[in-house]
Amino acid sequence: MHRDYRVSTNLLQTVLSGFFDSIGLYDAPSRHQLNIAREWLLLLGLENKEQLAFSQLSYGEQRLVLIARAVVKLPLVLILDEPCQGLDNKNREKVLALVDYIAERSNTHMLFVSHDVRDVLKCITHHLTFSKGAEGYMATATARA
Repeated sequence: MHRDYRVSTNLLQTVLSGFFDSIGLYDAPSRHQLNIAREWLLLLGLENKEQLAFSQLSYGEQRLVLIARAVVKLPLVLILDEPCQGLDNKNREKVLALVDYIAERSNTHMLFVSHDVRDVLKCITHHLTFSKGAEGYMATATARA
């Protein structure tokens, strides 16, 4: 999604597009939707950049905005596939903190996929590890104590 989000929208419109499951904003948002999107930008510390073009944000800021776009309507399930890939340590920590924040304050269930041992989250309750054995790949599930 991050690589392919190439439409010309500003930050606010990018978050709002999550209400409509669109890439770009083609419907008029309600006042309530505008308020929610602005709350997410405030949480991200990007409230002063809402009219800035999405493409003008740093790579890390773009990733945060796209996560906000994905959760703006509080989905039941959120799948995050390598959300920290390509990020520096500072932005990695911001993304991980945002994911923990979402898990702690919503009813959204998350599937967090990562190959990086640095991607540690407080909210993780179960780990699924895949390893190659003599008979092919095996999955091992563990619950966090």
